Amino acid sequence: MKLKNKIYIILNLKVILILFILGINDRVFSSEKNYVIATIDRSPITYFDLKQKAKLIHFLNTKNSEYKNLNKYFERALEILISEKLLIKKALEFNNNILKLTEEDATKYLFSRYDNSPKVFDNFLKQNKLSRSIVISNVQMEIIKKFLIGQMFEKEYADYLKEISNNSKHKNDEMDLEQILIRMNEKNVKMINSIDIQVNSLSNKGYSFKEIANILSKNNLIKVSAGRSGWQNKESFKLNTFEKLFKFPEGKILKEKFNDNLNYIRIISKRKNGKPSSREQIVDLIRLSYLNSNKNNINLRAFFEKNSKLGCKDIYTKLNELKIFNLSYQKVNLTNFSEKILLMIKNTNVKQITNPILFKKENIQFYICNKINAVKKSSSQNNYDEKLLMKKVNILTNKILKILKKDAIIDIKIQINELN
Repeated sequence: MKLKNKIYIILNLKVILILFILGINDRVFSSEKNYVIATIDRSPITYFDLKQKAKLIHFLNTKNSEYKNLNKYFERALEILISEKLLIKKALEFNNNILKLTEEDATKYLFSRYDNSPKVFDNFLKQNKLSRSIVISNVQMEIIKKFLIGQMFEKEYADYLKEISNNSKHKNDEMDLEQILIRMNEKNVKMINSIDIQVNSLSNKGYSFKEIANILSKNNLIKVSAGRSGWQNKESFKLNTFEKLFKFPEGKILKEKFNDNLNYIRIISKRKNGKPSSREQIVDLIRLSYLNSNKNNINLRAFFEKNSKLGCKDIYTKLNELKIFNLSYQKVNLTNFSEKILLMIKNTNVKQITNPILFKKENIQFYICNKINAVKKSSSQNNYDEKLLMKKVNILTNKILKILKKDAIIDIKIQINELN
């Protein structure tokens, strides 16, 4: 081969090599560079790690996936990443499998928040441009923190859990009460006994406390006041009074006698630790009243059995056409009734009629159309307890980190302000 041809071949190879190198460089520099920005006991934290953590912090703070000005989160992100490296290293000393175990628990927890579907979870990550490993590790670290606290501050943490539990116990106990207060000008045993008999008799007949108070107030020798408290907790009562009352069953009527006064209290319903009472029902019903002479004109039970497939409005219309009863179609809270009527309605099934009771010279009965349990707004106590617990976890975690940082080799290779 001639020398000239050899020179051309070598030149062509050099050109191809240069183009190849330039092609590689274009591909490398067209994507984002990654580099180590810090090491913790020789374990690296990269720029990619920092950026992904900053994106998660941004998203959790703003619920926004437009990741602009991420650099303002870099300092906090680096601080968290350093802490996580130290905590993981310490946790591995207690359990070699801690990363695997906590990753499984964290993943299960996250899947449960997304219909137990990995696909739904991954779609959420894709939609919000979040790293799967970073999101899982965020939950994983909370588990690791509690694990380490249990190992290093077992007694302090257990005592605090007990304290929270004791403080929360019965925190949401509530009572709904009604009261009749009777004031007399002078002590009169005969009158006290007479009033007592009257209150018990009227209550047994189905009169409410308000109705009883109106009847008693006709006596000019006494002053009568009555009212309903609504839901109250122990903070609304004198010392130990709430606890004493709360021990009595729902529906109990109590009598207190002091000086020349009488005080009657009815415990309408109770919520133990915030749980709604079974008496808290919204009831749709038809109220029927009639004189005894009219009762023989129709067999009510047979009528309702025959028409049980009809809706309440249609049944109400049919009853109205009979022109026998005084009728009303009501939707009412069960606790608005007197004790006797409350129990009568509570113990009657839907699409059934109650037994009649004689009330104010008329017989009354109730046809139950529907019952809905009243829903109480969820208490914020659990959230409050969780905040207290997390506050303690953070305090103890900082104690652990303070210990770990003393012996750790933390080498910041690039300052955060150099990344801005």
